[in-house]
Amino acid sequence: GFLQGLRLPARAIRLLMDLRALWAVGVSPLRLALYVAELELDRRFWAHLSARIREARNAGSDVGGWVSFGAGSVLYGLVRLERPDIVVETGVGPGTSSAFILNALRRNRAGVLHSIDLPQDLSTGAYQTTHVPAGLGAGWMVPGWLKESWRLTIGDARVELPRVVRAAGAVDVFFHDSLHTDEHVLFELNTVWPFVRPGGLILADDVNSRWSLAFVEFCRRQGLSPTVFRDRLGVARKPNGAPGTGRGSFC
Repeated sequence: GFLQGLRLPARAIRLLMDLRALWAVGVSPLRLALYVAELELDRRFWAHLSARIREARNAGSDVGGWVSFGAGSVLYGLVRLERPDIVVETGVGPGTSSAFILNALRRNRAGVLHSIDLPQDLSTGAYQTTHVPAGLGAGWMVPGWLKESWRLTIGDARVELPRVVRAAGAVDVFFHDSLHTDEHVLFELNTVWPFVRPGGLILADDVNSRWSLAFVEFCRRQGLSPTVFRDRLGVARKPNGAPGTGRGSFC
């Protein structure tokens, strides 16, 4: 009991240290950490994710591919802080990132998430996207009680993303988690950028040398100051006025 009590404050301190770099995008690490703590106490949410993973594994499915729960918790906190009206994400797969975002929108009592993912292969019935077990669909981990604010589009992001952002008109938060090639990351960011409102956020998963650093390159070209949380979640803010310094920071 005593050692467990020590581990929680230690984990909180490590999180605060890791979140410090988000000052570069105008986010208070302390306020963000408070929302992460709020999520930690959401037993219904965590129980649902655990149950869905267990069910899929018990059925013999090789599951995985979701956003790390640390990055997902930061996603949740950012959506709680920013209180966006329109969030757009590419790449759904299991739907873990979608679930974190939708849970934050529910808490905000406002906002809609537009998600885009690849369709089924009609010849095999399997999803072209990864980590969708047989018999399940994209977003299979999203709780039913969060789907009211979810608009899922099945199709290729190269076709659907321009349509979605044009229909939305203005995007408050954009999250890339689809194909992590430099070409595709830059395509998505260049497509969305004109629709991101001043002060809005652009995010990307797997921002590192193992996958792609195109997010950092895009920010450099735009004069932004990005940060990368735990060598994975890239975050940048579209400036209200003059462009940022473009230095960026990593944690």
